Amino acid sequence: MDSWIDELERDLGKLSRNQLLAVCGGQRRDIPSVERAERSKLASEVGFEITLWLAKRFAGTAVEFPSRQGHVSRDRANQLRAAILEAGLGDNPTRSANDIAREHNVSATWVYKLRGQLRQELDSPASDQRQLKLPL
Repeated sequence: MDSWIDELERDLGKLSRNQLLAVCGGQRRDIPSVERAERSKLASEVGFEITLWLAKRFAGTAVEFPSRQGHVSRDRANQLRAAILEAGLGDNPTRSANDIAREHNVSATWVYKLRGQLRQELDSPASDQRQLKLPL
């Protein structure tokens, strides 16, 4: 399931997402109503289009904006998991843990640990074999 910030990126683009997180990342902010969106402080900071999108979804509520670093960390973790899966989870992966670790600036021990977790998730009888659960 996508978070609202991912939906904003899909609707308005990565530039809008980055602009919003640059200004509001890590903060709790009140979202104006649609009628007040254009004249709001938020609109003067991030632009009317972003504010209108937020107002249509969250008008009159306070929203916790994710930090910029949290998004970067999540993306890096997803890229690492993708590299491990691409290399293979079997006994003879196509890339060594050292290569993956060097590329993603982590330790080989962490790559081995993640490989083990991913194998366990795939081998679990309760898991859906078509999709891995990735932490957010």
